[in-house]
Amino acid sequence: MALFGLYARAVLRNPWSWTPLLVLPLIALVFSSRGTATGLVSVFSLALLALPPLWVSLSTPLLAEREEWAFWASFPGKAGRLFRFGALGAAFGLIWPVLAGSGAAAWLLGATAGQALLLAGLLILVSVYWTGVATVSSALAQEPARALGVALAFWAALVLLYEPAVVALAVAFADWPLEAPLLAAIFANPMELARVNLLKALEVPVLVGPVGYLLDRLLGGWGVWGLLATFFVWIGLFFAAAGWIFARRDR
Repeated sequence: MALFGLYARAVLRNPWSWTPLLVLPLIALVFSSRGTATGLVSVFSLALLALPPLWVSLSTPLLAEREEWAFWASFPGKAGRLFRFGALGAAFGLIWPVLAGSGAAAWLLGATAGQALLLAGLLILVSVYWTGVATVSSALAQEPARALGVALAFWAALVLLYEPAVVALAVAFADWPLEAPLLAAIFANPMELARVNLLKALEVPVLVGPVGYLLDRLLGGWGVWGLLATFFVWIGLFFAAAGWIFARRDR
């Protein structure tokens, strides 16, 4: 548990960790004239683009330091668990700026308590997810620069390539029974599931996008419990895999 607190404090001491406290209210002010629901969706959608690179850039250098590897090597049988505790501490530290920033954004948009909790909860899930990505990349690469490159490449794939690839798959093989591959592709990106669920929960009169259309067509919607299950599965896999890789490569 000492590593949990150590990494949480290390994150919170970094001024860049508090960027969401500035960025999220600014986005809310820009879209405040569009109404509460549209403003909340805009804040969340732009946060999905802007904040993941920040989160992995803050977490990866802490988790991929060679000096830390040498220290943890002296704890046989415990290296993976200690690494996970440190990564969870980094994730915990990132939660507080997100919580403060999303609360300020919701207040500026005149959101209800339930809407504010929905925005904060989704952004917290996303921040922990990307800390998990940084944790896996740090365990794999062992050097800060390489680990950061792996994490950012993963982010670029989800942001830039994911939706065109899913749409191309659905269009190119429209006459084939592709329900299972399409569902696998959809669940591979929890951020898109979160965006679609936020749109539905707030009843925002905008298009949910091609992935949202596929989600409705294949499942008839995906409720909050399904969304939480998807995030928890991915987060659990990231942290479990990172600890396993770290323990074996460190020996």
